[in-house]
Amino acid sequence: MQVSIEESGIIERKLSISVPYADIDREIKSRLSDVARKARIPGFRPGKAPKNVIKHRYEPQITHEVISDQINSSYRDALGQEQIMPAGLVSIDPTPYEPGKDLEYVATIELFPQIPSATLAGKSIERTVSEVSSEDIDTTLEDIRKRNSDFEEKEGGAEEGDRITIDFEGKIGGEVFEGGSAESFPFVLGDGQMLKEFDSGLRGVSKDDQKEIEFTFPEDYPGSDVAGKAVVFTVVVKKTERPVLPELDDAFAEKMGIKGNGIEAMKTEIETSLNRELSSRLRSSLRDQVMDALYEQNPIEIPQALLEDEIDRAVKTVKDQLAAQGMQDQEVDRSKYTDEAKRRVTLGLVAREIIEQAEMKVDGAKVRSRIEEMASGYDDSEGFVNWYYSDQERLQQVEAMVLEEQVVEAMLETADVTDVQKSFKEFMAPPTAA
Repeated sequence: MQVSIEESGIIERKLSISVPYADIDREIKSRLSDVARKARIPGFRPGKAPKNVIKHRYEPQITHEVISDQINSSYRDALGQEQIMPAGLVSIDPTPYEPGKDLEYVATIELFPQIPSATLAGKSIERTVSEVSSEDIDTTLEDIRKRNSDFEEKEGGAEEGDRITIDFEGKIGGEVFEGGSAESFPFVLGDGQMLKEFDSGLRGVSKDDQKEIEFTFPEDYPGSDVAGKAVVFTVVVKKTERPVLPELDDAFAEKMGIKGNGIEAMKTEIETSLNRELSSRLRSSLRDQVMDALYEQNPIEIPQALLEDEIDRAVKTVKDQLAAQGMQDQEVDRSKYTDEAKRRVTLGLVAREIIEQAEMKVDGAKVRSRIEEMASGYDDSEGFVNWYYSDQERLQQVEAMVLEEQVVEAMLETADVTDVQKSFKEFMAPPTAA
């Protein structure tokens, strides 16, 4: 087998591969011989058909199979011979096979790119320092109280926090669209469940009101069939209700699943939960800053195969979400996910380089600690931990997360890090842009 390599791009290579005719011919003859011993052909006893009959009937198919198998095996052998680990196979273009001549084809592959910078030397990173206060606990308790309000019917216009029950039908271009209609649908005004244009259009309505709401779906709305299109919703209000806040007493705590010590025990549970959430957000904030800096420093060309795979995953996630909302078989614009997919692939390649350079291995103790942290929110925490360790795929997900955090820690050691103090409220709910 002969292999020559042409550099056809920054990360693209063309492998011209030639397989000797003798190898092809030997394999074709071997397979024809196997067929001849087993073939049942009318007019001949099993295995006794003349060679020319066997050849005429089976050689074209066998030749096709041998060529395909030889391309697959010689491609793998060529990669090994040239010590190449491709990121993806772009195409295989064979020259039409002629008996008596060597099999020739060109395999176009993409390599993993060179990573310009696997360090954050000279980069500034702000590390937020925050903690949960008693005020944060009280605020959360009040939010839980509001979310668990009972509702009673009211007269007059609906306000933020009121629950309304409606029938609605949406039309685009005068035609009803899938997923745009419902009956006896309840939601709380201002809770973010509905698009803000729909929500605000129902402020002030009363029972038995009928109203039309017109707006344009956002360009980035997940359903590409309706994204960016003008819609008219006809709404009939069937009921309006005001919230009735429950008393903060032991009965309320028990209703929330807290047994013993009432509201004080509930506050302890809230504090534990807030600290867990804060810890997660602090990690995410730091990770995002590190990844932003690494992405900025590594404007690399990425393999198209890896990019397409990442877009496929993003599109599948969106389609699954739409299907869960009753919108089956929705078309999704792949181009909307290209930039984020490029970022994810780039950072994956950069992290791979950092891990290889540092000969980094996942820290088993950190994996255990992370799983135990996740388990702390469950009654049977030990069972949760055992459940994770009982499935290799689940365990690998946590290992990947921890290994990424080890990459972040390694990069922070190379960066200029400044600690910035923020309150829990300021950090967890930063002011939105005007």
